[in-house]
Amino acid sequence: MPKIKSINPYNKEINAEFDLLTKDEINIKITKANNAFKSWKNVSSSDKKKLFIRLSEILLENKAELAKLNVIEMWMTYKNALSDISKSAAWTLWFANNFEEILKDKEFNEWWIKGKLSYEPLWCIYSVAPWNFPFNQVFRNAVPNIIAWNVVLNKHASNVPMVAQKIEELFLLAWFEEWIFTNLFISPKDTDYIINNKLIRWTNITWWDYAGRNIWKLAWENLIPSLLELWWNDPFLVLENNDLNRIINDAVSARLWNCWQKCNSAKRFIVLEKYYDEFCDKFSKKMSEVKFWDPMNDENLLWPLAKRSLVDEIESQIDDSVNKWAILLTWWKSISSDSNIFPPTVLKDVKPWMKVFDEEVFWPVAPITKAKDVEEAIYLANNTRFWLWCSVYGDNLEELDYVWSKIEAGNVFINKIVTSYPFLPYWWIKDSWYWKELWERGLKNFVNEKVIVY
Repeated sequence: MPKIKSINPYNKEINAEFDLLTKDEINIKITKANNAFKSWKNVSSSDKKKLFIRLSEILLENKAELAKLNVIEMWMTYKNALSDISKSAAWTLWFANNFEEILKDKEFNEWWIKGKLSYEPLWCIYSVAPWNFPFNQVFRNAVPNIIAWNVVLNKHASNVPMVAQKIEELFLLAWFEEWIFTNLFISPKDTDYIINNKLIRWTNITWWDYAGRNIWKLAWENLIPSLLELWWNDPFLVLENNDLNRIINDAVSARLWNCWQKCNSAKRFIVLEKYYDEFCDKFSKKMSEVKFWDPMNDENLLWPLAKRSLVDEIESQIDDSVNKWAILLTWWKSISSDSNIFPPTVLKDVKPWMKVFDEEVFWPVAPITKAKDVEEAIYLANNTRFWLWCSVYGDNLEELDYVWSKIEAGNVFINKIVTSYPFLPYWWIKDSWYWKELWERGLKNFVNEKVIVY
């Protein structure tokens, strides 16, 4: 029987193996989830709130054990892994404390017409989660889906199956009924088969661009709504300022978080000409000093990438850019032909026609581009197909206000590193998105907004 394997990215040892589901087994799980929905949709808000508060508590109670799964499956640093669990718990608690207000009936009285809007669940939701934050990427989607009285069938990334299994166990440990959250050990090609199942009424996918487009097309053919998060290409702008050293420290942190494997980390550094040479020199020096090897050591900021295949993609992007005259500031190439370890690579004189500028760099690569003035910085920042968020650094408040108003982004952080919160919309634009997440939208995506007139 085909299996899915959990492989330690550093030493390539097999952590565990799991059998892939057959199509008959997939059908059984979908049917049982559908049956669970029929009772789950009638659970009271107060009882549901207790379950989600309990789920948040269980995450925190087992934080150390859960974080170690992140370490051995994708070699996340233990410090970041603890953050992955804590964030999942905090977001779960936020939705538990706010869903009743967001989803309560809304009265209206307009044009001599009275009535209300009432929110009802959709049914079974199929989700595909990525591996870079193995717990939070699932909880970010599953919690608002389920707290809106839907049930979720989740396919996690193939390289984190132990986390996938553990998440299902956590829901059961929190006293959720079986099949409210269902883990699916399946191959990627089975996604098409699942979306074609008439019991599936929504898809929630975080994946790469080409695969996401294919899933959207299949969902559209089945008249199923879809929420897609695809590639990101977030800029980090350096404008007029009096403290370049602080900005450089933030730039390094913005790129290094989770070994560069973070969707909304800074992907492109666009620096005004007057600061360009100093920024390149100091930024590349700090990157070359990054320590790596041991993920349990908080001083180490770099460690093996989650999958060897990522190394091949890195080398393709860098080769393309160097051949088009980008300049390497730090050395590159993986440690060995079979290693997942890739040293920090900084390139300057990067142009829009190079891969490291035009595509998402989801690994240890930092492209730097020179802008002769603010207008060119805005032009370069907006010159991408993929965009979600942006950091803008500077001291001139008038200039900052002008720049953020011209930036084509869902979220702009002024003099701050980009991050996400459950109480703010998770917005993105261009080819990065299809629908929105978190905040009240993260709940209302997955409900039927029923209109009652009386």
